[in-house]
Amino acid sequence: MKIEGAISVKAAISNNKRAVTKVYIDKSKKTKDFNYIRKIAKQANIELIESTKEELETLAVGKTFGGIIAECGIRKNDEINEGDIFYLDGIEDPFNLGYIMRNLYAFGVKNIILPSRDYSNMEFQLLKSSAGAYDMLNVKIVDDVYSYIKELKNNNYKCYALKRGDDAKDIFETKFNNPALFMIGGEKRGIASNILDLADEYLYIPYGTDFRNSLNACNALAVVATLLFAQRKK
Repeated sequence: MKIEGAISVKAAISNNKRAVTKVYIDKSKKTKDFNYIRKIAKQANIELIESTKEELETLAVGKTFGGIIAECGIRKNDEINEGDIFYLDGIEDPFNLGYIMRNLYAFGVKNIILPSRDYSNMEFQLLKSSAGAYDMLNVKIVDDVYSYIKELKNNNYKCYALKRGDDAKDIFETKFNNPALFMIGGEKRGIASNILDLADEYLYIPYGTDFRNSLNACNALAVVATLLFAQRKK
């Protein structure tokens, strides 16, 4: 597969989540950022091909390749490290998923669980929309999510799910135990009911108005990640 743009290529080389075999780079670009990519590509023994803009245009998948294209393999499936985890269910648009990953990494979250599906055809968009965070996070793709979350709960993770209803607590009045697992569902179908049943607490985000429509997954997650970051800093 091919990935494009300095941010995506730099993330792919630096984080060892995938094999990068070739980097095609605009030979006219001698900026600090491009020279750094040249340096790390050589250090990793990646074939570096200095190219013209016209040559790059023949290789490009998108229209905004930014003077650099890399050939690489599919991303590996990570193991979860210690710390907070976010499980993302039903978020199928690669740009929304990428924006979510960008938010999470920015606020210090390192672990994401995704339900099993083929993500290979969207990795190009995920890297681009996440500003490289897709290859900076630990991303665990799980076949049996129910059993995996039960195992995490048995290892002292407390599980929270965003859900509006009488049985949900105000998220701003909640103190998050450490470590925590947060479950966020997409707008269309939300969290699968059997997974939702595993939550120890349901949380909702209160509004400052009588607005009755829910926030989209990316914005709701940004609220959770910001609040979690504020609590973990103390």
